[in-house]
Amino acid sequence: MGHKYLCRRGGVVYFRWRIFSGFESSFGCNEIKISLRTASFSEAYCRALHWIKFVHQAKLLKSRYDLNEITRKEFIFEMKKRIILKNKNRSIQDNSDSIIGLITLKNSDGSVVEIDYDGDEDKELYVLNGLGLNKQQENVNTGITLRQCYQLFLDNKESLTEKMKSSYDLYINTILQIMDDKDIGLIQQKDIRAVFSDYRKLPIRNKAIYKNKTVNELLEIYIPPEDLIKERSLMQVKKLLQGIFSFAVNEGYLQKSVMDTIKLDLSSSSTYAKYSDIEVRIMLDAVNSHKNIFRKWIIWIAAYTGARRNEIIQLRKVDIRFDEVSQRYFFHITDEAGSLKTENAIRKVPVHQCLIDEGFLNFVESSNKLLFDGVNPDTFTKWFYQFREKLLISRFDDFNQRRVFHSFRHTFISKSRAADNQVDKVQQVVGHEKVSAGTTDKYTYVYDLIEILDVVDKVKYFPDDCKKTTVL
Repeated sequence: MGHKYLCRRGGVVYFRWRIFSGFESSFGCNEIKISLRTASFSEAYCRALHWIKFVHQAKLLKSRYDLNEITRKEFIFEMKKRIILKNKNRSIQDNSDSIIGLITLKNSDGSVVEIDYDGDEDKELYVLNGLGLNKQQENVNTGITLRQCYQLFLDNKESLTEKMKSSYDLYINTILQIMDDKDIGLIQQKDIRAVFSDYRKLPIRNKAIYKNKTVNELLEIYIPPEDLIKERSLMQVKKLLQGIFSFAVNEGYLQKSVMDTIKLDLSSSSTYAKYSDIEVRIMLDAVNSHKNIFRKWIIWIAAYTGARRNEIIQLRKVDIRFDEVSQRYFFHITDEAGSLKTENAIRKVPVHQCLIDEGFLNFVESSNKLLFDGVNPDTFTKWFYQFREKLLISRFDDFNQRRVFHSFRHTFISKSRAADNQVDKVQQVVGHEKVSAGTTDKYTYVYDLIEILDVVDKVKYFPDDCKKTTVL
């Protein structure tokens, strides 16, 4: 359904509004007619916004007059004052031959219904009720996008500080990175819920490590819980959207705000999901043929150790060692190679037999001082996102929880614990604080390498140990 105050004549869109019945002589015309100088309805909507707002103001004045709150003279004076302010040197045209007070309804099948009651809005509303067209449709193309509506909302926002505007800009830019910029009439509550589902997983943006990253990049990296966006900020995002859609309703673009009655979870979310065995096998198989050998081994190590991205990338050649007691190679993850998340991150992790079968020791032997010399963690994360997308592995699981590179860690932990390994042994291998009965025991026994072999060895993704013949 097109906007009732816009019509196209001769390839040009006009704003047209019928003067209230009985007041034509006072204004010397039957209608206000303004050329919007465009053939595009979407552009015309933006240009006509102040005039549409004027109509709402005029109706409020008319209501006050009808209730005897103001005199006829006061009503005419206020109306003329607003027309002069809005018209800005344009003329009010008296064209008795023109079609005025016209509502044009375009149906989905292409047919057109035109209703003209010479500005009698009670009659117009009666007809609209009869046609069932006065209610907001689920998918109504208003001709104005969310970003355009936001800009108009700002233009009409009085006494907005630069700090608040900067915050609003950040909020709307983030929203439009999560959700495509589309017509406000096509945005549904499920779209808003999807926006907040991602927004609550983002970090606060005042830290240098997050400032220059896109939303996609931020959703692909591990965010420590203490860095996650706070509930009060999410409430501000919600209030901004409420304001934008209320503005759209007040200006006649929508009859109902999509933000009405919506329920949103505004708590921050640091939950990550795991990959399935099939998904891990698909990724391990695909990266085997990758020309960049570094990328192969970063993914293989993550899958079979549960180590964090930075812990892997900063590994040195000397960090791959041999234990005489267990007769096993192990990763010595230490802060000598680079910064670690906590003191518990310093640990020994057995090298899984699958890594050895794949030729990991040969890779180590041929490496320089650093195993992954020159690899930038952020660049790797961007590549991994594209790599996973090409393999058609979804970022979200069935419960809308994120699967990112860090999800290899969750996958490893889940599989190791499912294999009946002791919780404290798993915690030692992955570098967590050891927790027993809900409390942290800072003096828990540290297991020797030979005592934690099963934590790694029981993690299997392929049916026949590491001798895979298919990814299925």
